[in-house]
Amino acid sequence: MSRPWRIAAQGRVHPPSDHGTWTSEFDAAVDQWHRAIPWASTSGSTGTPVEHRFTMEAVQASAASTADHFGLDQARCKEVMAWSALPAAGTGGRMMVWRSLALGWDLTVTQPSLTPQVPVAPSSSGRYHFAAATPLQAEHLMASDQLSRFAILLLGGAPLSPGLEAALQEAAGRSDCRIFHGFGMTETLTHIATRPLGTEAYTALPGVQIGTTETGALVLNVPQRGVHGLVTADAVKLHFDPLAAQDESARQFSWLGRLDDVINSAGLKFHPAALEREWSSPLDRVVNGRKWYVTGRPDDSLGARVTLVVEGKPDPDLASNILDTLNVAGNARPRSVEFRATFQETASGKVRRT
Repeated sequence: MSRPWRIAAQGRVHPPSDHGTWTSEFDAAVDQWHRAIPWASTSGSTGTPVEHRFTMEAVQASAASTADHFGLDQARCKEVMAWSALPAAGTGGRMMVWRSLALGWDLTVTQPSLTPQVPVAPSSSGRYHFAAATPLQAEHLMASDQLSRFAILLLGGAPLSPGLEAALQEAAGRSDCRIFHGFGMTETLTHIATRPLGTEAYTALPGVQIGTTETGALVLNVPQRGVHGLVTADAVKLHFDPLAAQDESARQFSWLGRLDDVINSAGLKFHPAALEREWSSPLDRVVNGRKWYVTGRPDDSLGARVTLVVEGKPDPDLASNILDTLNVAGNARPRSVEFRATFQETASGKVRRT
């Protein structure tokens, strides 16, 4: 295992003795910070990657908002030890670097991998106060009994399946680790809201104003980050009256899915993400570990039909079993099953839906 790359609380970079190609992207992120030209690209899970450039003020505002949200600001903490194994090519990995430089955190970076090994934190407890990972990395951290090395673990970059969320929640309780799922995007410099595992509602971070359009699309205003009236492709349900005065902690919402993924079938609208959450439990007993997702396909009668795409070799018996299992879903039930030899994924584990 390669030795970690580290930023001390004073901002000094400590490269490993086997300084190699994997650390160069992190060195570049530090260079961007010192040259005041931070930028990052979208993951490409929903289209061609797009480069975004940010102001230093926006990066610093994002960092301060995270620290305030989790109680890790300098007013409440003398030191913060952070950890990550996110690649620096993505916004999440770069923000861990920039956040540490902005806040004076001590950051340890393990070589990016789906199966990271976490070194003991250079703190009195041996635990990291804050860490960030993808759901796939978190699954490995749970399986390898490493969750106890974190006080707070923030997950992002991809959705969480209900099964994995339940398992992580149980393991976190045993490990005394608080795990959150973040909601955000490159344009907003990572998360603008988080939710504890086991809950549905996301709570907006300090300084984040949220609303919706008439179609239910999430609208974001985060002036400190340079975000003004950003209409997202995410369908949400607000848990508060946006026209009434609200305490920041009351600004909560539930994520329904992406508007550009909505399946309009015979005049009925279905959100694939919502169907995937609903069907996860019954399908886990049917698909024998295969990955799957829900999408829409053109249909002469329905306009679009709900379709289940399954990874692996075609299996007519499995397709029939899936359709029989989900027949109780009524109008939302899948009308067809497709097979793909392998699913393509982004670096953070998002499936490229085709």
